Amino acid sequence: MATVSLALPRARRRTRNEPAAGRASFPEIYFVKHIDNSRLRREVDLEKRRECYGLLVMGILVFLFGLLIARQHFQCVRNGYEIEQLKSEQATFEQWNRQLRLEKASLADPQRIDTLARRDLGLVSPRPQQVIQMGGAAGATSAESPQLARNFSMESGGAPRVR
Repeated sequence: MATVSLALPRARRRTRNEPAAGRASFPEIYFVKHIDNSRLRREVDLEKRRECYGLLVMGILVFLFGLLIARQHFQCVRNGYEIEQLKSEQATFEQWNRQLRLEKASLADPQRIDTLARRDLGLVSPRPQQVIQMGGAAGATSAESPQLARNFSMESGGAPRVR
């Protein structure tokens, strides 16, 4: 069996300007017109120009108003963060103040002071002869003549001595 080789026509791609198959093609004809517009001037329409400037100004105002609103919003957000930070600082300071008050109360406890004075400093309670009462009994002295407390008596030698 013999085979016959035939050259089949290859499918050709059409260009953009070629019409689709089955349609009539018309030749494209270009006409050249020599027109000289160099001497013409455009007519200025003042009403249109005024309208364009008005729209431009209106757009600028709207843009500036938007920027103002955005600035106020961001300032409000910034102030909100600052308020929250100050509230947390206030809570921290209140906690610290509470701790300092507790520490002050514990340090000012008379029993603690008495214990420390006796143990660490070696202090003892005063004897009855060492206690001087200020403003004692009402009938003992008159109100016009104040009495001063005298802790020391001067004896020979000039050195003060505790009674």
